[in-house]
Amino acid sequence: MVLTVLYPPVGVDAALAPTVDIVIIHGLNGDATESWTNPETKAFWPKDFLPCDIPEARVLTFGYNADAAFGNTTADIVDHAKDLLGSLVDKREEEDEKLRPIIFIAHSLGGIVVKQALFLARIESQYSPICEHTVGIIFFGTPHRGSDKAAYGKILANVASTVIHKPSSKLLSALQSNSDTLARLTSDFRHQLPQYQIISFYETKPLGIFKKEIVEKQSALLDVSGEDQIPVDANHRDMCKFSGRDDGDYEKLFKRIRRILKAKSDMKQSVSHFCNEHYIVPHNVSAVFTGRNDVCKQLQKSCLSPRASKMQRRFVLYGLGGSGKTQVSLKFAQDNQESFWGIFWIDCSTNQTIKQGFSKIAQRCKIEDELQSIRTWLSNISDQWLLIFDNADDPLIDISRYFPVGSRGTILITTRNPDCKAHQTVGSYEFAGMGVEDAADLLLKTIGMDDLETSRGTARNIVTTLGSLALAIVQAGAAIRQKFCRTEEYCDIYQLHRRELLKRAPIQASSDYKFTVYTTWKISVDMIQEMNTDVANHALDLLRLFSFMHFDGISEEIFRQAWENAKSEPSSDWTASNRVGWLHKDASSEWNPFLIRDPAILLHSFSLIKIDGSNNNISMHPLVHTWARDSLNEAEERKWLVTTASILAASVSWGNGIFDYRFRRSLVSHVVTCLKSFSIEILFAVGSGEEERLAVARKFSKVFVENGQWQEALKLDEKVLEARKRTLGEEHPNTLISMSNLASSYSNLGRPQDAIQLEEKVVEASKRTLGEEHLSTLLSMSNLASSYSDLGRQQEAVELKEKVLEAKKRRLGEEHFDTLLSMSNLACSYSALGRQQEAVELEEKVLEAKKRTLGEEHLDTLISMGNLACSYSDLGRLQDAIELKERVLEAMKRTLGEEHFDTLISMGNLARSYSDLGRLQDAIQLEEKVLEAKKRTLSEEHPSTLLSMGNLARSYSDLGRLQDAIQLEEKVLEAKKRTLGEEHPSTLLSMGNLASSYSDLSRPQDAVTLEEKVLEAKKRTLGEEHPDTLISMGNLASSYSDLGRPQDAVTLEEKVLEARKRTLSEEHPDTLISMGNLASSYSDLGRPQDAIKLEEKVLEARKRTLGEEHPHTLLSINNLEVYLTNLSKQTHLQNFALPPALHPEQQVEGKTRSHWSLRSWIKRSHR
Repeated sequence: MVLTVLYPPVGVDAALAPTVDIVIIHGLNGDATESWTNPETKAFWPKDFLPCDIPEARVLTFGYNADAAFGNTTADIVDHAKDLLGSLVDKREEEDEKLRPIIFIAHSLGGIVVKQALFLARIESQYSPICEHTVGIIFFGTPHRGSDKAAYGKILANVASTVIHKPSSKLLSALQSNSDTLARLTSDFRHQLPQYQIISFYETKPLGIFKKEIVEKQSALLDVSGEDQIPVDANHRDMCKFSGRDDGDYEKLFKRIRRILKAKSDMKQSVSHFCNEHYIVPHNVSAVFTGRNDVCKQLQKSCLSPRASKMQRRFVLYGLGGSGKTQVSLKFAQDNQESFWGIFWIDCSTNQTIKQGFSKIAQRCKIEDELQSIRTWLSNISDQWLLIFDNADDPLIDISRYFPVGSRGTILITTRNPDCKAHQTVGSYEFAGMGVEDAADLLLKTIGMDDLETSRGTARNIVTTLGSLALAIVQAGAAIRQKFCRTEEYCDIYQLHRRELLKRAPIQASSDYKFTVYTTWKISVDMIQEMNTDVANHALDLLRLFSFMHFDGISEEIFRQAWENAKSEPSSDWTASNRVGWLHKDASSEWNPFLIRDPAILLHSFSLIKIDGSNNNISMHPLVHTWARDSLNEAEERKWLVTTASILAASVSWGNGIFDYRFRRSLVSHVVTCLKSFSIEILFAVGSGEEERLAVARKFSKVFVENGQWQEALKLDEKVLEARKRTLGEEHPNTLISMSNLASSYSNLGRPQDAIQLEEKVVEASKRTLGEEHLSTLLSMSNLASSYSDLGRQQEAVELKEKVLEAKKRRLGEEHFDTLLSMSNLACSYSALGRQQEAVELEEKVLEAKKRTLGEEHLDTLISMGNLACSYSDLGRLQDAIELKERVLEAMKRTLGEEHFDTLISMGNLARSYSDLGRLQDAIQLEEKVLEAKKRTLSEEHPSTLLSMGNLARSYSDLGRLQDAIQLEEKVLEAKKRTLGEEHPSTLLSMGNLASSYSDLSRPQDAVTLEEKVLEAKKRTLGEEHPDTLISMGNLASSYSDLGRPQDAVTLEEKVLEARKRTLSEEHPDTLISMGNLASSYSDLGRPQDAIKLEEKVLEARKRTLGEEHPHTLLSINNLEVYLTNLSKQTHLQNFALPPALHPEQQVEGKTRSHWSLRSWIKRSHR
């Protein structure tokens, strides 16, 4: 392995002193000269042309045994990469050489060596100068990943087969087996790209007898922002062998090298004038910031002095709340802005705010908005950055898991929790009180008073009384400045209130300073009270209301919506007594926002709350929030708690518009906080206002259901039903509605049997009390049918739905909206039973009726159009399905907006059809867009977000990006375990999908272990012959086959087939899939006759039910050809090999995945 200097020649002075190193690396079956030499002109361009066009360059070539590097394990690639790095370090010993920029040029698999080298250089300190001074990489036909047409391992093997006449089987096997590791290398490498300019040349001609490019465009591109993508009119072998200086492709090369060098020069000039590029800090340091010289000096010394060792610098500021930790952090950031390339602020109050902080970094820096990716990106930035983790006070949040790994960067942490000292690497500082003189300075500045000896003496007394706590001093100064008391009487007022401390101390109190702060807040409240104005009284009411909401994100909209809804709802005595009277004093007029804003501004002036100037949202310091609630006596606490709950519930509407959904989502944290503040029994106690309190519980349940917090909804629904039975009786209509709501919650939580028991009870009671064809009875029957479907009892579901449909036709008419809904639900069940043509006929009828009665672009019309498209897909009419789905998506974008929930569902459905049609890249682009939108509009762990994440994982898998698929599926599975439980059907579905990806990645034992666990759980929770249980049984059989256990596979598949014949029918699509899988296993077991017999039966059934050209029919023809070929070989009926065209690749209809579609759903009575 040799790194050779081509120019300037050793011992010869160059015309220009070298200012850049260009390092050239060949690929398989190449060498340092031949790979770059034109076979006709014998031109060796790195030596013959490049020095003329880039005279300031030192040109080096790296020669190594590429066949050995790629012919064993990836450890050999690492060894060669280290040799390249070591050789470069040796060649760059002089001071001017160490700082010289580097450009790498690599052909084919040589690009993998470069990626490995730079990946090592960023994590191993002896090579870090190479990583830091690399400015550009030029790839010629380097395969970075798989493509739509071939997996990554296949592409790597193709490269070896074309550039080497007879590649060894060992080499081909190594490339295949190492492909996943090399694919991960590409993924890791992408995180350090912001500092590199990437130029990717890709071939456009096939090589020799091959009909397509060896490395297709999709594989040859890293596909990152700013990548320069250039086609070359040559094949893979010749694409970097230029004939002369006038060769167009060579001209493109050297001109881009010049651009890289110019950009580097421009950046140097820019940096010399201005270092900081990103300054994401929420506030300026206070104008009255005073003192703290000791901690400021310590921060400067610890975080900015030359490094004593290679480690990430972490400094912890800890101590009393309100003592000035955040202000010191702001001061450090402001004073040292130009010392850091980027300064980023993270609010650590909750896990959610931490993630939001990282999202702001991603948006500002234009990188992938995913927490792990952002952390990895920061780990790889060579420029200095500062992360400020503020308010890291919650002892249950481990902030260390959010730190970027590695030795780079500086992290400053502010916390009330002394245990966080464990995170420091360069120092920590405890905040208590300020020095007396600094504290007096702060008070005088806040008041705006001259620093006279008499005033300083009084100020010393005040700050000593307040424990020299910064927040208390600022609040005291505000009270004095606003003339609520004189400076000389402040201490007397304080002493009068000192005994009125809180009933219980804050959790993290370690001294009496917090008591001092609380007393200061009490003084502020008393001063507001003494104003005795409407605004002042309203401000105190707001403070009490805020204390039972979450301390962040309190919006004016909550009060406006409560006010608006109150106008249209009847008011009882209980409701009137638990309202805030002044909010509803004049309900006939337009909403007056100053009812909230004026008192909020007053609270803000005392620093009791903060108001976000961009949206008027209100936040409180957590300590103020706790104090405001705990300062109430028992009677006051109950009154304001119930009042807050009433306001939150009143703000909830039953509307289904995009605003309604988003607003209800914004209430989740407030509802959770409110319910945690008291015993839930208050809502369900017997007595006055019981019906109104149950209405509050029902609205809170709706908020939880929509946001995937089904367990919380269940607790409320159970209590509501219990109260209804007690007060109204078992069969009162409202009791039955509550029973249906509870059944819905059971269904959401994967307890279909419990849901069915309740819904059967509701149906029977409704029939007795309301009649067989009352609309409420029919709704209950529809809900019961839906639960039958969930439990796999499809035939019972169809019978009930047919009965409901006939009744609605008689009562409401053929084209009433509810009739059409029932027709669509019946079509869905027909589809589940394999009666696809009947489903299509019904859905076409529904669609035509909705077009006539509602219009072409009504939401319900579009949903029906989407349902029909799904049935077209089931019938193999993929192009018809895509055309309809594209039409639905465009209409929804126009009428609902890009990120409406229904628009996102339509986008996901279209992605599925693209995938079915083999347009995998189109599918992935849509699914990535859907996932990002759901993360923004719902949450990371909302069930619908996890569903989209699972669908994207499936598409990654289909595209050969198996490692990406597994990472996503593991994330989905962990989230579902946390939010739904280990044995929820959706959790088991994700576990099965992960097992399938393990199988695709040649990890059959891992797949079998998971699938056996899934199967046992489904048998327990769903039953032996539930459709989902049978799917899991079939998947396990497939993995047994992959693991070389064909007899076990056959045993399971025979069991699946018999069960499906019993529960579905002989010619149901799922039965035919099972029959085809069993035929494949018979073939694997050497029973070709049995395989042929089964596959012929499948083929005939599919011709009858699906048609001659349905994809599944064609698959059966293909498989039958394979079995017949195998039989002819086995019995020696044919003594010659069939030509390649007649050797079809055997395809097995394998594992079922969770790629859900939008179907018309039963409207449950959750009201």
